[in-house]
Amino acid sequence: MRVGVVGGGAMGSWLRREFSSVHEVAVFDVDRSRSDVGSLGELVGWAEVVVVAVPFWEVAGVLKSLAPLSSGRLVMDIATFKEGVAEAYRLFPPDALVASVHPLFGPGAPSIRGQRVLVMEVPGRRGAAEAFRFWAALGARVEWGDLERHDFYVSRTIALSYAVGLALARVYAELGEEVFRYGGTSFRYLATFAFSLLRDANALRYAEKAPLREFVEALRRGDAPRPLRDPDAAYKAFYEALRAIEAVGDIFK
Repeated sequence: MRVGVVGGGAMGSWLRREFSSVHEVAVFDVDRSRSDVGSLGELVGWAEVVVVAVPFWEVAGVLKSLAPLSSGRLVMDIATFKEGVAEAYRLFPPDALVASVHPLFGPGAPSIRGQRVLVMEVPGRRGAAEAFRFWAALGARVEWGDLERHDFYVSRTIALSYAVGLALARVYAELGEEVFRYGGTSFRYLATFAFSLLRDANALRYAEKAPLREFVEALRRGDAPRPLRDPDAAYKAFYEALRAIEAVGDIFK
């Protein structure tokens, strides 16, 4: 199958590598040094499947550009946030298959095999079943998601995690190197996460989607939250994660 990827950044390049094990793949990017073809139209004219892998705030605009070119193709976005996506898909011709997809991992994953991928039906459109089969054939662990509720939950998982991590990174950075002398196990875990976010050029854009008022209100409550997972099992997993961090090198020396 011929698969066209729109966007040659970190995730687009990662997808190209993974798709190439099964399909013919070409990439279009506005940066010509990362592009195999000269235009978006050339990519779509060649491809049977098109995957849009650009920053989430650009996805709706790219989909609108794809709409008049998409007849007979399966088109999927992999946007982290789906704002404007459903509206853009309404512009596609009736014979275009469309679906909204969210790979629940980043380009640091070693392989697509076993990774979780959410596939969501676009209301009133066909293509979700085809998208499900496409990702499953690559070895991904594919699950169904709900496009209407997607951003509500992602703002509280990805966006809030980024907001907390970036705030911690700023606090630690302003304290300076001496902070490492006083940090214990929780600090080591959180600092590893916080500073890892700084390699993501889009980190601030993700954090902007976080429901900070809800977060502050939760901090002010005096009651203990209801655990969704066994705290003892979580505690054990926490220390296992610390050992994994130390196994790749002590970044706190």
